[in-house]
Amino acid sequence: MAVISLFIVADFVSGHQSLKGMLSSEKDFMILDEIQFNMHTLGKIIAVRPDVVLINTNLVGNDGLELTAELKQKSPLVKVLIVTEDTNQHHLSKSIKAGALGYILMDSDLTILFEAIRTVARGDAYIQPCLLSTLLAELRQFLSEEKQVVLPEQLGLTQREFEIVNHIACGSSNKEIAERLFISEKTVKNHVSNILRKMELEDRTQVAVYAYRKGLIAK
Repeated sequence: MAVISLFIVADFVSGHQSLKGMLSSEKDFMILDEIQFNMHTLGKIIAVRPDVVLINTNLVGNDGLELTAELKQKSPLVKVLIVTEDTNQHHLSKSIKAGALGYILMDSDLTILFEAIRTVARGDAYIQPCLLSTLLAELRQFLSEEKQVVLPEQLGLTQREFEIVNHIACGSSNKEIAERLFISEKTVKNHVSNILRKMELEDRTQVAVYAYRKGLIAK
């Protein structure tokens, strides 16, 4: 069983109700630290290089979003999972734009919290199902705008990479894509890396949004 190292940033840390207390029962989670946000937080995270950083964005002002953006800039391999009480569409959108790979509510069942962490650790996006309508509302706004269709070859994408972009836009994981295209999961990961490089994007969520906005989705 692969162990996932976690770093937790919260607006406050208190006893058994903290995220650390909720996660301590899972054998595949190794909690490196749980700290209250301060000016040294970014440096501490970069120093220990966790697999996943859980950020409570009930932090004062935009501290949580700013920390997410700085983390993705200075340590792009670290995955960020937002754990919040905020169901606002704009906050969800801003979190994704800042670089978060996952977004769930603080009062979620533990099964959702555990699934979100494991999904994000694999490099796949996880938006809590009850929030998907919020994300779709923004996608509808993109789709309602007049868009300039971009051809795959204009981005230097191969036919196989174009197929994978379509699967990513539909929310498929690497494993699901591998099964549907009859290729190995490792091959899918290599294709995804090439896609991100060619499209000059940082993560799968950005690929999906770009694909919808630019009309890359196969009819």
